[in-house]
Amino acid sequence: MPCRIGISMTPEDRRTYWAGRCWNLRNWQVQGPFDSKSAAQRHETSEAARLGCDASPGGAGPEFANWYVYYFEHDGGC
Repeated sequence: MPCRIGISMTPEDRRTYWAGRCWNLRNWQVQGPFDSKSAAQRHETSEAARLGCDASPGGAGPEFANWYVYYFEHDGGC
């Protein structure tokens, strides 16, 4: 089953974004907050490798802020 992991300071905004692009988005989960973008990015990269999920480094915003790692499963299209 396809899955995706990403980072954001506003994970609910990302949920809205992905819900409009992915088929049957489900099992939405959020971890955090992480106190830096780098810490969240390390967690995203590790979890993506462990779970075999799509992920791409990035996320615009300051280094030191509350960052979250989000995860969801889907049926394609994104």
